[in-house]
Amino acid sequence: MTKGVAGGSDASKGSVLSSEHLTRDLGRRTASGGIIALCAQALILLTQVGYMALMARLLQPDDFGLVAMAASVTAFVGVFADLGLSMVTIQRKEVDQDTVSALFFVNLGVGFALMPLTWMMAPVATWLFNDPRVFHLVLVLAIAIPITAAGAQHKALLIRNMRWMSLHGVNLGSLLCGVAVGVAMAWGWGFQYWSLAAATLTTALVGTIGLWMLSPWRPTKVANWKNASSAISFGINYSGSQFTNYINRQSDNVLVGWKSGPGELGFYTRAYSLFMLPITLVSGPIGSVIIPMLSRLQTQPDRWARTYLSAMRLTLMVNTILCILITINAQEIVTLVYGESWSKSGVILMILSLSLITSISGQFGGWALISLGRARELFVFSIFSSLIRFAIFLFAIQWGASGVALAWSITSWVFTPMLWLYATRDTELRFTDLVKAAAPFFLAYIVVVALFHIGDSIWPTFKVLSLPTAGDLALKSIITIVIYGVFVVAPYRFAGFMLGDMRLFLDKDVPQGT
Repeated sequence: MTKGVAGGSDASKGSVLSSEHLTRDLGRRTASGGIIALCAQALILLTQVGYMALMARLLQPDDFGLVAMAASVTAFVGVFADLGLSMVTIQRKEVDQDTVSALFFVNLGVGFALMPLTWMMAPVATWLFNDPRVFHLVLVLAIAIPITAAGAQHKALLIRNMRWMSLHGVNLGSLLCGVAVGVAMAWGWGFQYWSLAAATLTTALVGTIGLWMLSPWRPTKVANWKNASSAISFGINYSGSQFTNYINRQSDNVLVGWKSGPGELGFYTRAYSLFMLPITLVSGPIGSVIIPMLSRLQTQPDRWARTYLSAMRLTLMVNTILCILITINAQEIVTLVYGESWSKSGVILMILSLSLITSISGQFGGWALISLGRARELFVFSIFSSLIRFAIFLFAIQWGASGVALAWSITSWVFTPMLWLYATRDTELRFTDLVKAAAPFFLAYIVVVALFHIGDSIWPTFKVLSLPTAGDLALKSIITIVIYGVFVVAPYRFAGFMLGDMRLFLDKDVPQGT
């Protein structure tokens, strides 16, 4: 593969910036990418769970709470470091050397500008959380912002070119380095919360170095900024939606830390980390391969719609069982991973997990809007949902972390169908198409979760079958998998949907759109 460092080589066959090869064997590329992503993410997940389990026994809830407080500030500023420019590179049908180089320099410049801005916010964070230790944590964690920005376009090009092995190799390798540093500092030298900060910085630095090593593209002097201007416009809208997403994801942390302190926030963030596992394990990797595929199909509305629904069904088929298992085993999972002293996180996880399936399904609306280049509409919806959710969090914080968790679950069930309806406007998809595709999985989730929660309360049989934590978790999981396989996967398979969905992704070629 050529480096495509010169403008004349951008469109050459096999160039890192050319899109010609992306439409050949697109289905197989996507399918293989999905398999690689799931396998890599499974390894990453196991590493993260092992890391969390070990650190939970080496550190106190306060340590996790302190880092979460500081991270809420750096994440707030870090959202703007990318400006959505990575998604521009992934989503656009054609890119050239000038455009990508311009996006790289904008990314890098914004990253370095935001680091001192974050430092200026450190005193505010210290005052807000009433803990002087937050000040220095913010200063240190802010260093990761320009480091990550320096690798943003290299990562985007790896995704655009569907180089999944390289991408996930970097992700796993950087995580392992971060884990090694974090555990060594906590276990060997007793650095407490600083070990978590050091792990974050190490992961960012190793990840960026790895992206530069594995991506053949290099930035050059920008001769013409004209094409970059429209790209930046799309990116700013996408970045706006990411910022409001940040409000969704971090405002709960800020409110819990402000109202209840680092201890309560530590319990909440550990529960939230487990809550995110299905999204991290399946939906994230699938989304990372589906969005480039749908973007290549945006000029073929019929095929785009069929591919979208197939991706949605396959994602829900895998994710629904994980959602059920986490919901019915919340307390057992927390005890197994973190230990008995973290039981409060189990209650929070159980409440959060009631919205797992809707939190995952909400991403489908984002897939549609991003792949069609409608970032502005996603931004508008994100503003609307974030403001409402923040207002509800403010009301719910009086009941502590559990109240905020319940508010998250309720709003998730409301916003997901609203986003589906909003995203399907002016497309080949209808809102009813999404409802029909998702209905069997949503129904299975509700029925199985209700069965176990009601059965645990009133059926002596369930109590008799109860074993110590690990055995109880295993028994519930086996029963759930059998029920899910018989009543959900088997009908889906025999109705022909599964084979049809998989066949769509295995098609050899995607005809060129006009």
